[in-house]
This record gives sequence, structure tokens and C-alpha cells, in this order.
Amino acid sequence: MIDDLAKAQASLLQALGAAGGEMILSRAEAPSRFGEHWQEALTDLESAALVALDSGGVLRAGPRGSVLDGAAIERLCGDCGFGKPVEILASTPSTNDFVLDRAQAGAGPGLVVAAELQTAGRGRRGRAFDSRPGLGVWSTTLLPPPGDPVAAPRHSLVTALAVAAAVERLTGACPGIKWPNDVRLGGRKISGILVEARSRAGRLIPVAGIGVNVHHQAGDFPPELRDLAGSVEAQTGTRVERSELLAAIVIELAQLSSRERAGRLELAERFATFDELFDREISVEHPGGRWRGIARGIEEDGSLLLAVPGQGTRVVRAGEATLHGA
Repeated sequence: MIDDLAKAQASLLQALGAAGGEMILSRAEAPSRFGEHWQEALTDLESAALVALDSGGVLRAGPRGSVLDGAAIERLCGDCGFGKPVEILASTPSTNDFVLDRAQAGAGPGLVVAAELQTAGRGRRGRAFDSRPGLGVWSTTLLPPPGDPVAAPRHSLVTALAVAAAVERLTGACPGIKWPNDVRLGGRKISGILVEARSRAGRLIPVAGIGVNVHHQAGDFPPELRDLAGSVEAQTGTRVERSELLAAIVIELAQLSSRERAGRLELAERFATFDELFDREISVEHPGGRWRGIARGIEEDGSLLLAVPGQGTRVVRAGEATLHGA
């Protein structure tokens, strides 16, 4: 029942976005278009102020909501090199899997797919990712193959930089990045990133999965996340349209990826602008165990530099960093 209700909500929102943010809602056609739970889905979306239905049957985004309009996102992306095409799905198990399958079938770099609902979304280390309809941006961009396969691990940090820069451009607030790729505002996580890859014809095909909390208020998060997670709007007090945010992220990612492939992206220097951990005491869980020390930035390959008392500076190539005492 909950899955069917969420899918009905996702279908309503996807149709509204495809219609450019305004459509006539036909009650006769609604069950076949949006499922048998469409009425309950609509009521819930209206109660959350994510949509509004007027007396003439016109459905629009509510005062708290916004749509994902693929055509508008393509226009905003212009000639940046990515965002042609943009596809907005109602629901899919995982946008990463969807785009990886499309890449295997021959899709080219720059394809962007977003979904109102992921039914099996995942984060780093196999964690489940909460991605309910209408509240955030759940998307995947197909990236060009890395010019140097050894540099592939940098993709994750490059993607985090794109998200942070886009949020800063739209809100004026400067997010922090908690190595390797959690984007945070006010000490709360607003974005998670999962870069994955498959091989096609002997070449590595990477995708950048990006989830950003946009319209969430505290009560929208599961209880176990309410002290940890935040959203762009809750943390900045700035109204953000989801289509504009996704376009801004795609543009930043296209620019950074172009510089990366050309060997002109100074990753450590760019990362320092947003480094939330620098010069702070942290603990790092890594494949070999756990270290505690002072974060000293990153190397050009994306590895974390950790000053460990009595042991010098350690280079951490993979792991999970946590502020000590957090």
C-alpha cells in the first residue's frame, strides 16, 4: 500500500512536470494514469503543500513544491555539453542502474535521468537512500570515460564539487564537503553521491548518482535521520526550484568534467574551498582499521591527508571520515 501510494504520488508529479508545471486533472482518467491510489496520493501531496488543485481542476505546484521539467532543464543547460537529453521518470529502482543500462545500450555522455521516486535507491557502502516524491532531486548523469583510468576515483570528488558550487550559486550559502563526497550545510547532510561504472568495449563508463534534499522540513525525514539530515531550503532559508537546481548541477558538472578530461582541474585546490574537515580532529574508518588525527586536505588523486600523532601524515585512499565527537 505504501509503495503503491508513493508510486501514485510520483506519477502525478512526473506528469505535472512533463506538462510544464500546470495541467488539467481529469478524475475520469486519473485511475488509469496514476493508479487506484491516486486520490489518496493527491490528498497527501496537497496536505504537504507540494501541489495545489484549484476549483477548475487545474493542478499546479504548491507553495512548498516545485516540478522537474525535463524540457526546461535542457533549455537551462544550453550548450554546456551535458543535459542532452534530460529524462524525468516517475519511478525506477535506481537511476544509476537505469543510466548504466542505457550506457551499455550505447547512450552517450551527458545523458541525465532523474526520478521522482527510487524504489531501491542506494548510497555509499550499500546504504539505503531515502528518496521520496516531490522533495528532492534524485538523478544520475552519464559521464565521459576518464582520460586516464587511474584518475577515475577523482570523479566522486568532482561530482561533490559540482553540487556544492551549484548550491552556492543558487543560494549564496557555501556548503562544506565532508571527504570524500558528503555535501553539508550547517552541519547537516544535504546531498549524497554515488559514482559507479561499468565496462563497455574495454572502456570504463562512469555515472554520477546525485541525491539532493531540497524542500524537506525536519518532519519529512525518517526519525533516525532527523538529527543528521538537512535540506537546501531548510538550511539556507532560500526558495529553490528543483529544475533550476538540477540544471545548475549539470552545468557545473559539465564544466568540471571538461577540465578534468583536459588535465586542467587542480582538484586539491578546488576542494579546499569547500573542505569541511580541514584542520579539524577526525576519525577515519578505512580498510585497514581506524585512525584518528587532524585532517590536512587532500592530494591530487583525491586521497585524504591525515596527520596522526606520533605516526606522521597518513594517506587515506578509501574510507569514512567522521568529526571527532560528532
